Parts: sequence; structure tokens; C-alpha cells
Amino acid sequence: MPLSFTAIDFETANSRRGSICSVGLTKVTNGVITASTSWLITPPDDAGFDDFNIGIHGITAHDVRDAPDWSSSLSRILDFIDGDIVVAHNAAFDAGALREACDFAGLAWPTIDYTCTLVMSRALLDLPAYKLPWVAEALALPSFDHHDSGADATAAAQIAIALAESQGAITLQDLVAYAGVRMGRIDPDSWSGARKASNPARVRLNLDGLEIDPNGPMAGEVVCFTGKISWVREDAQAMVIRHGGSISTKPTKKTTILVTGDFDERTFRPGMKYSSSLAKAFALVDGGQTLEIMTEADFRQKLEPTEGFRDLALQDIGHSL
Repeated sequence: MPLSFTAIDFETANSRRGSICSVGLTKVTNGVITASTSWLITPPDDAGFDDFNIGIHGITAHDVRDAPDWSSSLSRILDFIDGDIVVAHNAAFDAGALREACDFAGLAWPTIDYTCTLVMSRALLDLPAYKLPWVAEALALPSFDHHDSGADATAAAQIAIALAESQGAITLQDLVAYAGVRMGRIDPDSWSGARKASNPARVRLNLDGLEIDPNGPMAGEVVCFTGKISWVREDAQAMVIRHGGSISTKPTKKTTILVTGDFDERTFRPGMKYSSSLAKAFALVDGGQTLEIMTEADFRQKLEPTEGFRDLALQDIGHSL
């Protein structure tokens, strides 16, 4: 089938991924956007709205007081998807949000095949950062209201179309194959993430007694931390090494990831102001180095499992936490 899929984006009310408060959907048929929709959702958990999340997307408890619940929204989402492969930018978050929202509501996970424009962008583009605004700007796409779920879903769709055009990919499956990405899948009992194949591991630091997974999510990465992060710096460095990576104490020509605590999600976009370490990282990228700058949240997510099974005991999580 020619390039056809549905792009999706969720926004959440608080730090729980399942606290979905809005959804955006954009359908692409034969390489052209043919439909878009978005709506507010009453979060299926009972934890309310965090000020941090409100600061990102602007949605409040007052806004969703008459919004549909997750059960009716899920049915509407699946009707819109209508069997398409689903695309999201940072699909690990959106797929996790969908699973956890179903757990909160006591619903079965639906069956969905999906892929990730963030993972594909990392494979096919050479950028200093791969957040949605950075990739959209690099592909000369129209500006959009980041963290509006409808706008973000459309931006993800446009990115997939642009990447396919750049690779000469006729179908979404072609694009996934060109990027060397494994398709993700959710079914009622299990899930697996969309991810790039692991790279061979570089030489790592040797820490006595530290159990190391040479094929872990940091395999082949040289990671540098800068700015204030919530973890003890040494613990974060050890986590990198345990998962197959190595450490640089400052940005160098060997660094592949710079994790920074100098700014948050609300300011991380092209044109932002940045510290001397970030300036050095941008200079390295300008000089041709492959180096990704990511927030602490991105780093934590990169360490998360990429597959798992449903724990039916979690169906009542919203009432027990």
C-alpha cells in the first residue's frame, strides 16, 4: 500500500503517562494528509493536573470537566485509525500512555502496529536534537503550536512524509526498512517498542563489580552529562555503563549523547539560549560530528524496557495508588 498511516499524539495531565487529557490524530492516505481531529479527554487516573504539565500544554482540570472519558475516546481513536499503522514522534511515550490509560480504566489493550518518527529521524538525519520542533525545522516544515496534540500529530505525519520522500520510500514499511527500525506492536497481552537496531559497543570504562549489558540501550554511545540533573551524577554515569555505553566528562569528538539539565521541555526548541557546554556541543555538530543533545527525561526514557507483558493486576492501579 502506498504511504498511508495515522499519526497520533497524546498530552497528559500529570507525571503518569496514563493521565491522558487530549489526543490528536492525523490520517495520511497515499502520501497526502486527508483528515485531522483532536479533542480533550477526562484523564482516566484520579491524580489531577500538575502545574508543570499545565505549563507545557495549557490544559487545566476546568477545561476537561465536560470532556469524554478514556473508554469512549479509545473507541473513537480506534475508529479513526481504522487498522492503519500508527506513527508518533517519540512513540515510546504515546504507546506507553495508551497502555497505562487502558490499565487505569480497566480496559483491554487494543492491537496496534506502530512506528516512531523520532527513532527514524535519529537514523536518517544528522541533527543536534530530535525533538519535534528540531526535526520539523530541519525538514523545512511549517511552524506549529508545539504541545497542541492536533498540531503535534500533524507535524509527526508531515515528518514521516518528508522522510519517505527523502529516501524514495513508497510505503511506510519501506521507510521503516530504510531506517533500520523494528516496528512496534501492542496487543491485548504484550507490547514491543519501535527501535533502531543496536550498534556495536565501543570500549567502555571498567568498573569493578558492575554488571554490564553490552547490548543494552546505551550500546555504542559515549555519554556526557552537563548541568543539574536529579540523579547523583556518578549514579547516572554508572547506569550508562551498565547498559553498554561509556562516559566522557565533557563534550568531545567522541561524545555521541549530551544529557543536559540546563533547561526543560518548555524551552527546548530551535533558537533557545544555552550554556557553554551546549555551545560546545552545537559547535561539534556544526563541524560534522554525530551528537544528540537530550533532556534528562529523554535519557531516562532511553533506558526503559522496549518490550513487556500486561500485568492484569494493574487494571485497578488508578484506585490503588
